[in-house]
Amino acid sequence: MKKDRTEEEIQKKEQPQGESVRVTSIARKINRNTAFSLLGAFLSIDVMLCVILGTAVVYCLDVQYLGAFRPDLARTFLHTKPIENLVLQCGEPGSQEFYTVLIGPWVSVLRYAAAVLGVVELIMVVHQLLWGTRKIRYYLRPIRQMAERTRQLSEFALDESRYQNLEEAISDLHVERPDARLTGSHKELQGIERAVNELLERMRRSYRQQTQFVSDASHELRTPIAVIQGYVNMLDRWGKEDEAILSESIEAIKNESGHMQHLVEQLLFLARGDSNRQKLDKIELSLNHIMQEVYEESLMIDEHHRYCYEESGDAVICGDHDMIKQSARILVDNAAKYTKEGEEIILRAGSRADGTPFYSIQDNGIGMAEEEVEHAFDRFYRADAVRNSKTGGTGLGLSIAKWIVEQHGGYYDVVSRQELGTRFTVVFPTEQDTEGRA
Repeated sequence: MKKDRTEEEIQKKEQPQGESVRVTSIARKINRNTAFSLLGAFLSIDVMLCVILGTAVVYCLDVQYLGAFRPDLARTFLHTKPIENLVLQCGEPGSQEFYTVLIGPWVSVLRYAAAVLGVVELIMVVHQLLWGTRKIRYYLRPIRQMAERTRQLSEFALDESRYQNLEEAISDLHVERPDARLTGSHKELQGIERAVNELLERMRRSYRQQTQFVSDASHELRTPIAVIQGYVNMLDRWGKEDEAILSESIEAIKNESGHMQHLVEQLLFLARGDSNRQKLDKIELSLNHIMQEVYEESLMIDEHHRYCYEESGDAVICGDHDMIKQSARILVDNAAKYTKEGEEIILRAGSRADGTPFYSIQDNGIGMAEEEVEHAFDRFYRADAVRNSKTGGTGLGLSIAKWIVEQHGGYYDVVSRQELGTRFTVVFPTEQDTEGRA
């Protein structure tokens, strides 16, 4: 049966004997210097205590017997054994301003106190001398391990052919192939191999995302462009003489161009976010005030739904006012699209039971299936029930809202049932959590 070996025992066996002796010698030197420094500090403190205590005693006696401190008077100690008979005489010879005090009992008490203090200090110094070396060796262990590891690396001899084989493998790697990977490297080079493979995977994932993004954007722009082109052709053929066709074409072109402009702005927002060029101006702000603004604006903009606003305590966060408001506005617009006229949309803001600030948007709309909830924040995703409807939107609003919330350290909690409605809850970190991460 093999005996378990501690990490320290393994290090002792792996470490050269000379190195261990040298580390112990250094630890002893440091320990001696520390002990002498501690002794010097104790002596300095003792001297300061004696000076302060003596000055305080003389001051108090002068005030008690003479009414004021008289540093100009001469003071004489009259000593007869034992020390309990020690007398302090203060004054000038022949002068009436003098006093005599028996201070022997007090000096005797202070002598015993000084002896106890001296013994304690001596014990601390001896303890440092006897056991300080082991403690210093413990503190030096990380540095010793680092030095030992450096020594091992410096003595490590790697065959030049392994580097050459790795270089050739990287040169022959076909990065355009989806299954391209480095394999078969020596175990000492597996870290480099793993890093290269992870880099390739991130590059492929980023390439797929960009390709999908461009494909989806092209698909979304194709429809309004085709509509505009169709109306332009109709204008070219009959719109010059038919005012009804002219009016219809101009209105359609305006609507589709506005839709394109909105789509392009959303694409630019996400592109700036992906490249970390979307700046946030974070300040301390009230989530309740933001949701109050969104509620009042919704009442003015949308007359086809009933809006209700509820608060559950104060909610203070650190964030960008305009961005947070935009995320809430997106969710409210999304709720209005999929809720029948006359139905209620509820806005809430406040703090949850654990103190985290939140806001939520709840509607009584068509709801979403479970698989649709999982993809609700995907770019250009729209549920089948609304994919071909006029309320389908661009499919980018929730992606933008998700990006904004994540940049503030928050997350979404979505609850949805088909034909019953959907509730989006946005939870933000507290100010303490935000400061801790910063």
